[in-house]
Amino acid sequence: MARLTDLTIALLLVLLLTLGVTVTACAPAEEEIEADVPEEPEEPEEPDEPEEPDEPKEGGVFTLGIAGGPVSLDYHRQRDWHSRHACMFMYDQLFILDENEDLRPHLVESWEMAEDGLSYVFELREGVKFHDGTDFNAEALKFSVRRQMEDPEYPRHPDLTDMIEEMEVIDEYTIEFILQDIEADFLNIMSTSGVPVSPTAVEEMGDDFEDAPVGTGPFKFADYEPDSHVEMVRFDDYWLGPSHMDGLKVRIIPESSTRVIELETGTLDAAHYIDAKDIPRLEEAGVIIEGRTVPGYQMVVLNLADGPTVDLNVRRAIARSIDRHLIIDEVLEGQAELSRAGVPSVSPFYHQDVPMVEFDPEEAAALLDEAGWIEGDDGLREKDGEPLQLTILTADREERVLISEILQEQLRAVGFDAEIASLEWGSYLDAMRAGDFDISYWSLAGDAHRTGTGTANIHSDAHWNVSQIADQPELVEIMERIDDIIDEGATILDDDERFAHYRDFQQLAYEHQLKVWMWHEKGFMAVQPWVHDYEIYNYQAFWLYDTWLDR
Repeated sequence: MARLTDLTIALLLVLLLTLGVTVTACAPAEEEIEADVPEEPEEPEEPDEPEEPDEPKEGGVFTLGIAGGPVSLDYHRQRDWHSRHACMFMYDQLFILDENEDLRPHLVESWEMAEDGLSYVFELREGVKFHDGTDFNAEALKFSVRRQMEDPEYPRHPDLTDMIEEMEVIDEYTIEFILQDIEADFLNIMSTSGVPVSPTAVEEMGDDFEDAPVGTGPFKFADYEPDSHVEMVRFDDYWLGPSHMDGLKVRIIPESSTRVIELETGTLDAAHYIDAKDIPRLEEAGVIIEGRTVPGYQMVVLNLADGPTVDLNVRRAIARSIDRHLIIDEVLEGQAELSRAGVPSVSPFYHQDVPMVEFDPEEAAALLDEAGWIEGDDGLREKDGEPLQLTILTADREERVLISEILQEQLRAVGFDAEIASLEWGSYLDAMRAGDFDISYWSLAGDAHRTGTGTANIHSDAHWNVSQIADQPELVEIMERIDDIIDEGATILDDDERFAHYRDFQQLAYEHQLKVWMWHEKGFMAVQPWVHDYEIYNYQAFWLYDTWLDR
């Protein structure tokens, strides 16, 4: 083959370039001329994860947002979760429930139950100080329990008074509790009811103790401004060692939208009571959402002693007028489980065979017809010239008001003339216990799925008994049967047998429509990513002793 001349090669290169082929070098005629192929772009490197500091950072004030102000900062006078959230960091419990609902020791180092189940001996932790420098010991614990037993105004008074026969101090750090009867939930009850306060401070301050409470917790009281905030500072002599943080500020922010904005802007380190609808927005902002199925129940409480709700047919009509699915979807973003008998399906107290009341406005109307309530031209009902009026009592919380408004609309659809009365939290609680209502949306949360939630706190002399069942002559026999079930169940130490025992209570509550069980919801808490080593226990409470901030 003849060799290509230099001119021929040059002409060939021009031709190739014209056709869009790039030549990298002049090759001999015997070899093919290859085009230059662009290299594949390199994959972008993943950004490095921020490294965790080797050691916790010291300092800073943790700011927690809560939805309502405390009824009292005195732990023994607490009767709601708002109060507990506002001041729990100033106190220590005797035991703490872990994530498996097992008791772990805290101020009680060890305990022993007698073979007959009628006494318990607690060995208390040594070296624990109250914020005023005095010692926590067996005498201090006895004082704290006795304080609640001797004053009927204390929320835990009936439970403790009916349960404890005697307290005997064996030595400085050993105490024996002798019970009147077997109490299967004794340790769980004492976990919260046995929270110690300083006897010295109580005796010195009297009724003013709640204005400057003294406990043994990791933070001590500094300042309280009602409807604004509670401030605490680090307790340097805390028995586990001082906190990494300088202090803690609990801010009272009733508006959920405001709590969300403050989480987005970083002025809150954490917040309770996050609405399901706000979760995507907060997660987009990098906020961590902690969700737990809360032990407890949401319900519509019915006044069993006064007004139209004394009539069983009216109570049944109310229950069948309520579209729970609609409320769960519109208010809770679907984040709830319909309640069968006041017990969530994850609880060992749950019984599938107890009937569940369903939304049925036609049956509701038929029940009202049977009770003699005649529908008028305006759609509202009356009997003997009297309108079928209901007062829906509610606390002035955004979600509660919204639920009450939906209830009002649904009840009006079957002929109830329902009006809403909205009160601030403390006044609302007083009105409920006084029976100044017909119905009210009510929410109760316990500490564990395997403890008191199975009884629905409806014992006739229980603090939370707002249904006025004891004042309704026609229901006295039912009240006594319920009390017997609850009292007997408390003496059954075998868990499976005790859980099965409470089915009879749930059936009675259904047959006599003592409540309108609504749902069991998740509790959502929000925590900023710069908050480290926190723990959530009892489903709604932060444990902040080891916590540190890395802003």
